[in-house]
Amino acid sequence: MKKFLSTLIMVVIGMVFGGALALLILSGELSVANIVVGFVCLVVFYIVHIILHEAGHLIFGKLTGYSLVSFRVFSWMVVATENGLERKKLYVPGTLGQCLMAPPPYVEGKFPFKLYLCGGVILNFLASAVVGLIAWIAGEFPLAVSLFVLIGFFIGITNIIPAGFNDGMTLKMAWNQERKQWQLFSQFFINAQTSNGVSYQELPDELFVLPAGDDGADYFSQWTICMQLARAMDRLDFEEAKRINDLLWERKKQLISLFRVEIAKERLFLLTILEGDIEEIRSIYAEKEVKRFLAIKQMSNKRIAAAYELYVNGNLDKAVALCEEGMGLERYNPNAADVVLEKKLMGVLLGD
Repeated sequence: MKKFLSTLIMVVIGMVFGGALALLILSGELSVANIVVGFVCLVVFYIVHIILHEAGHLIFGKLTGYSLVSFRVFSWMVVATENGLERKKLYVPGTLGQCLMAPPPYVEGKFPFKLYLCGGVILNFLASAVVGLIAWIAGEFPLAVSLFVLIGFFIGITNIIPAGFNDGMTLKMAWNQERKQWQLFSQFFINAQTSNGVSYQELPDELFVLPAGDDGADYFSQWTICMQLARAMDRLDFEEAKRINDLLWERKKQLISLFRVEIAKERLFLLTILEGDIEEIRSIYAEKEVKRFLAIKQMSNKRIAAAYELYVNGNLDKAVALCEEGMGLERYNPNAADVVLEKKLMGVLLGD
């Protein structure tokens, strides 16, 4: 099934770009200038449809009782705070945008998640249909309009077909499973609360518990276990955090790439601070994917790099400098609880 879906997505991608080229050829205006214009339209309309997609989540979330937490396109982000909207900067590899919202109170059997998850696809399809209809009524279908319509349907289709870590897969997993709907609610709720400064320790225990019989194989459950890890770190219970990390590390091949790298990074920190196997520490640090993520300017990455410098290279000055750099990135972090946690962990690292 996974092979079929990935093949289908590749077919859709090929159809979009093949269709764009065919439109240029059929128009009889295949020239360098038109190819450049077409390429620019592809880029611009792709960004427009990403914004429309996330706006769709926002609109349909609002209609079903959600409230805005954050809205991100690429690394540009706005976060809802008590003082209004604030600009932040967050780069998440593998994602082009994200609209996160606080859910309404959970009522068993009535959790409104379907429209929220489908909202992005609905707006992509709707925008493409409206623009296409206007062009059809006007009797003209220029290349720019054709590209806008094609890209909208492309983004909509690749998001609604259940594959990997997308809206369609999340919708499929939660559709008829109450326990998965609870986990989805927990994700939204924990993110909303911690974004407002509520620590992981202050949140109810039931948000961090896997449902009975859950084997932790899907990304809903893996996220819950990651939150257990964050909670242990918040308590500065590094032995418990290492135990949870070990469980995730044993099944790292089953984790989605984003989780796998985050678990590897925190394993680096835990192994260094608990004076674990130095060869394993060096091996993880040398992984290309880990190095790529650690190069991203985030508080957690500076803290982990500082731990490596301190415990592996014995370079206190470098560790202090990295922690200072991390503190300087506080203003970009959209999650208030994580800011407090990172400061606390850096303090432990440097013996404050």
